[in-house]
Amino acid sequence: MFVKTRLELPANSVGKPLPCKNWDATLIKKVEANVKATCILQCGLTKEELNRVGPFSGVKELWQKLIELHKGTSDTKENETASQLHARIQDLLNELHAIG
Repeated sequence: MFVKTRLELPANSVGKPLPCKNWDATLIKKVEANVKATCILQCGLTKEELNRVGPFSGVKELWQKLIELHKGTSDTKENETASQLHARIQDLLNELHAIG
């Protein structure tokens, strides 16, 4: 399965992408955290959810799209209890917390 992203790479003062060779340690950690969090969220989504969120530029945009997608709906899977849904969401949050 292919997920479309428009991952926004760090830019210089005029808005052009900054070459990787010019990234400092702090910037590398920020990009790595964004990519890890994006992957964790993607792995927790169904094909249908991934298709509905469309392309996104980073974990923050993906999270906002998911919030909009699920506003006023129940996010339970077929035959999933409320406690199972809660455990699934908690797993995602724990993984996000683990990467900072």
